[in-house]
Amino acid sequence: MTRYVLLVLVLLLVVPPCAAQPVGVEVTVPLKIKGLFGEKTIDLAATEYRPEGTGPFPAIVLSHGSPGTPAERVGYTARFAVASAVFVKWGFVVLNPVRRGYGRTGGAWEEGFGSCQGPFYVEAGLETAKDIAAAVAYLRERPEVDPGRIVLVGQSAGGWGSLAAASVGDLPIRGVVNFAGGRGGKQGGIANNNCAPDRLVAAAGALGKRTKVPTLWLYTTNDQFFAPELSRRMYEAYTQSGGPAVYHLLPAIGADGHSLINLQNGVPLWQDTVAAFFREIGVLLR
Repeated sequence: MTRYVLLVLVLLLVVPPCAAQPVGVEVTVPLKIKGLFGEKTIDLAATEYRPEGTGPFPAIVLSHGSPGTPAERVGYTARFAVASAVFVKWGFVVLNPVRRGYGRTGGAWEEGFGSCQGPFYVEAGLETAKDIAAAVAYLRERPEVDPGRIVLVGQSAGGWGSLAAASVGDLPIRGVVNFAGGRGGKQGGIANNNCAPDRLVAAAGALGKRTKVPTLWLYTTNDQFFAPELSRRMYEAYTQSGGPAVYHLLPAIGADGHSLINLQNGVPLWQDTVAAFFREIGVLLR
């Protein structure tokens, strides 16, 4: 046997192969909205990823951010391939819903927070929360899902909306993982140019005041939307109001750490912390 063959055999034994990307199934999530002329149902496009087996499995609603322009929102896909692969490997069903006003769902965009001078961050988050709550309801009806082990994970506006959803109180979830959550960041494409940051901090306090489920907050030192000083102020306002939360400021990664959840080389920065949180709240049992 040659040295080359021996080297190949050693590498196969020592270096694990790259994790296969899970195959998503396109599904539709019904969202009931009350209007002036009664209730109507809007179909949210979504991608669902499932582990092998019959379950029942714990489940994640994985929520996307909010691009700054209408053109970007229309073309949004929100599939989270990197994070979804990790969560499916852990044995979760993962649902990536596309909210109203984005991508394949389309329709009117309802998540605006008003003017940059006087934004309504709580109200915007609660609008996002309606779509997230519909995704939770959908998962609870799936035969392969354990309805008692559902958790929210969101990035940017999706993280903020997940915190808002948890604040409603009656949503049957175990907890929230907030990746770089917030609204109003990077205005005009300028790093850490935020709309009324003091109002965002106050809004975080308002959400924390009415939230009982545990939350995990993950930000990076080079986040261009929510710099460390601002994200820590948000966390402090949240916890001082009574919201249960743990905050981790992770190292800089890439050109903008705001995209951490979508970076393959970013997985080692968060996977152990998130897995420990999932075990603590009882959704990851191994």
